[in-house]
Amino acid sequence: MKILKSFMAAMIIFLLSANTALAAAATDSDMIDATSPDADIQVMETYEHSSEWGYKYLIAVCKNNTDEDLEVSWDTVSYDANNNILETGSSYSSYVVGRQWFVLYALFLDSDDAENYDYKINIDNAQYIVPAQNDVTLEASMSSNGKLIIQATNNSDKDISTIQAATLFFDEDHNIVGFEDSYVVNSNYNVKAGETVVNDLTPPDGADTYEIYYTAYRY
Repeated sequence: MKILKSFMAAMIIFLLSANTALAAAATDSDMIDATSPDADIQVMETYEHSSEWGYKYLIAVCKNNTDEDLEVSWDTVSYDANNNILETGSSYSSYVVGRQWFVLYALFLDSDDAENYDYKINIDNAQYIVPAQNDVTLEASMSSNGKLIIQATNNSDKDISTIQAATLFFDEDHNIVGFEDSYVVNSNYNVKAGETVVNDLTPPDGADTYEIYYTAYRY
């Protein structure tokens, strides 16, 4: 299986098409449409992906349009064909530096028949957890046995608590066919100053390209 590299670390050169049904999107502070360039956190693209276990993911590629270090989260809801609420999605906060591209995602365990989604972006200043994406170099390549190899290097003189890589896989028509959220850390679950750590992923069937968006932070 041949996988073409489509890896962008801190910024994206082009935007991708998607078919995700989306009800609405707004920040919690000023109610600006989250897809607007005027939003502090701009949603550049959204994707819906069904896992092999039947779970649904709502995935948003986002950009921090500010120069501030921020904690970003979102509240998500899925709806059935009659626009009745099915469930709320389980998600985590992202800690990002100014102008960083990153991924928010929500996992829906019981929304296999979801027809629509709604979300709200929540923003706060990063205080106790410090984003460290600028201290990390991340590289990716395909191995001879078909694995996607991800290598992350901590270029700073301080330990990093974690490096997290969100990988999106696409087929030749640019439909999403896989999603992996993985931690690129050592056996002590961190990344020492100057250390390079390696992780590997198995691309799903039908994958032709991939994109990786990563976050890093220290306590």
